[in-house]
Amino acid sequence: MHSTLRSRHRRATAIASLTAASALVLAGCAGRDDEAIADPGQSGEAAACSPGFTDSTVKIGNSIPLSGPAAAYGAIGTTLQAYFDDINEAGGLEFADGKTRTVEVTVIDDGYDPAKTTVNLRTLVEQDEVFALAGVLGTGAAIGAAPYVAEQGVPNLFVGTGTDALLTLHEDSPWTTGFMPQYGFEVQALSEYLIAEHPGAKAAILYQNDDFGESIRAGFEEAFAGTDVELVAAESYELASASVDSQVTTLAASGADVFLDWAVGAFATQSLKKKLELGWDATTVINAPAADATFFLKPAGPGAADGVVSIAYTKDITDPGLAGDAGFDAWTAFAAKHSDKVNALSAPAAAGYQTAQLLEAALTSMDGCTREGLLDAATSFDGLELDLAPVPVTTTADYPFVWSEIGVQVFNGENWDLHDETYTVGD
Repeated sequence: MHSTLRSRHRRATAIASLTAASALVLAGCAGRDDEAIADPGQSGEAAACSPGFTDSTVKIGNSIPLSGPAAAYGAIGTTLQAYFDDINEAGGLEFADGKTRTVEVTVIDDGYDPAKTTVNLRTLVEQDEVFALAGVLGTGAAIGAAPYVAEQGVPNLFVGTGTDALLTLHEDSPWTTGFMPQYGFEVQALSEYLIAEHPGAKAAILYQNDDFGESIRAGFEEAFAGTDVELVAAESYELASASVDSQVTTLAASGADVFLDWAVGAFATQSLKKKLELGWDATTVINAPAADATFFLKPAGPGAADGVVSIAYTKDITDPGLAGDAGFDAWTAFAAKHSDKVNALSAPAAAGYQTAQLLEAALTSMDGCTREGLLDAATSFDGLELDLAPVPVTTTADYPFVWSEIGVQVFNGENWDLHDETYTVGD
């Protein structure tokens, strides 16, 4: 499985530079196995490779909640680790210089506390001397650690957030990239879908009473301006609330025929249950973090999530009808091999698997042996195909997110049906 993936990734991202890079690398990387080696990407006098990169090993760090209320997302880190364990067992990862290296992934628990995340990242960079960070979770973690990783010049790649704040951070520091689609892009795609598929609709939105929620509400208002779709009601909730039932009841009374459900976690399940109980006949549009059929939609009860709309950037891992799809089969085989720690139906585990493949592609296509080279590779994918991605991945240095193209999907009560249209950021 892994050798096939590596070959495909090299074809997609590295063939054009392989010959030239290999010649330089072989000339400059003849150091001892476990010491810093010369950077083949530098002209003139050879510069030292970045910490964490040797002739035999590359070190990667991850901080993730392995305990506490968000522990389910720890599957991102454990799956990332299991993926590279498989590669290492098979002999290692082949780089553009022709050398094969093991990729050591260290995962530290942060309990979903951004302050603890920053402490962990310092430990990984300064004590463990990792080459790069990958798959760290959370908006707070990304923003809180951004000054540190910029100061250290360490790539913090594919962070589990889509916050628009990364765009502002990127103006001063390119070292942090987001794995989830940009939240503003999510709003754009879903607005375009609603305007086309539900002309003349009246929409009502449920959102968190914080900067994130307010930005989503404002985003939909702006997207609908000048169209025949109107936002007629808005209700916010506190993260410390016991229930969102009263907010959903108020929104249902507005007569809206589209429910923009931006509740997260258990609140999303609650909102779907209450909507069904009220008999509110509105098309529900749900945010990406809450679109997990196994943990949030189906627990709301039969019929509660029928027809729910969300964005699509991962294949429906709960759909057995995908058997025969090469990427889906590779995922299920991987999950079966690691069934003790990888749930084949877990969206966080699938995110960890995609993060691992993104990192694999960046490592195998990078020029030289510096952190700058890895960042360049991670922001230069051109039509990269991932096992679980319904659309190819193209990244650029001026847009700090993995996904510039996404789809829209509709839940049929059991699985997701992918809408024919795809959406491109900024269109």
